[in-house]
Amino acid sequence: MKYALLIEKARSSFWFLPGAMVLASILLAIFTVSIDAFFITSLDLSIPIIHKMDIEAIRSLLAMIAGAMITVTSIAFSITIVALTLASSQFGPRLLRNFMMDIGTQFVLGAFISNFLFCILVFCAISFQEPYAFKPGLTVIIAVTMTCLSVGVLIYFIHHVAKSIQADIVINDVYCELQRGIEKLFPTRQQANKVGGVLKSLDDGFRVRSNQKNVLSTCSGYIQTIDIEKLLMLAKEKDMLIECHFKPGDFVVKDSVIAVIHSDISIDDNAIKKIAALIVLGACRTPVQDPEFAIHQLVEIALRALSPGINDPYSAITCIDRLNATLCVLTKRTFPEKQHFDQAGILRVICKVPTFKYIAKAAFDQIRQQANNNVFVTLRLLISLQELIKFTDSDEQKSFVTNQTEMIKEQQSKQALAEDDLKEINDKVNAILAAENKTLV
Repeated sequence: MKYALLIEKARSSFWFLPGAMVLASILLAIFTVSIDAFFITSLDLSIPIIHKMDIEAIRSLLAMIAGAMITVTSIAFSITIVALTLASSQFGPRLLRNFMMDIGTQFVLGAFISNFLFCILVFCAISFQEPYAFKPGLTVIIAVTMTCLSVGVLIYFIHHVAKSIQADIVINDVYCELQRGIEKLFPTRQQANKVGGVLKSLDDGFRVRSNQKNVLSTCSGYIQTIDIEKLLMLAKEKDMLIECHFKPGDFVVKDSVIAVIHSDISIDDNAIKKIAALIVLGACRTPVQDPEFAIHQLVEIALRALSPGINDPYSAITCIDRLNATLCVLTKRTFPEKQHFDQAGILRVICKVPTFKYIAKAAFDQIRQQANNNVFVTLRLLISLQELIKFTDSDEQKSFVTNQTEMIKEQQSKQALAEDDLKEINDKVNAILAAENKTLV
């Protein structure tokens, strides 16, 4: 889990991919200069177009390319900052992470900086005095080729930025990330059946141990990851039961009890430190183990779209459609187990886990409350609930749809609506309740 968090931080940074590309350009410069200085010169080979050029002309060419690349790089950074500013005001500051994770933008910035650095290094190399002096050939060809590619990259970048700040594209990117998180955190029932489970007959209930120790949080922050596998191994090794009081995405205050250790033997401080280290806290939430992360992003876009300052109900409807599609998928998924057993069937770890109702309320509640005065969006919520009821197959899921429908009906009954609008809303409500009764039968 630690590596997953590091990968997440690297992907959401502007330095990792550009840094790797800069390092590659340094190695490429060293390689090409070596080829020109030792291989081509020693074999008395020549590239007619390049080797006929005056060395001062080559220096001027490289200096011009380097100057152009640093100028284009500054323009690209300026465009990126403008795009980030627009995204922050339009979709919310938490969406900046998605723009920073964009591989296209990272590649463009890395390409320009790499081209600039390559030309600078070659410019320095051709200034060497005897016996290290050489006439560049391959290095100049590579520099010119990189420059031509950079022109294409610049055209791509302008197109990419113009496309990436469109509302539908932003919403779809967040939705795709949400789908990837669901695939990873919520296996299908077929996958869960293939994996199977450990026998639970030996210690299926919570057995009271003689000793208890609290694990306190070392700082205030959000729980980012909990390494269940290592907690299970540690609990088995020390013959104890670990009860976690929080789940990824929850906020904890410093020195609060994040876990309790139950054991029949004495519990040493080293075990407490190991458990605390396996529950990683950070300044912000991450999608590594937190399925609500992307849901809250979609909800935030919808709420901003419904605000009087933006007033974009179509973006809100797009978010509702994506959220409803996510909930329909979750109805057929297996949620994480609260209890974890070792191979002997002994209960070792108890965790707080998300439920369908908890995630569904996070997706619908705030939008329903904000759309109280918007008949158009309210009808879309009812249409989504009408679609969702067809996928429900448990009492918890049906109860959520019924409660949301009843709350929408109650909210709209207090509004001063036109007769036709109220009739359309009531027809949708009655259709959902009728469908729910059919599923119960």
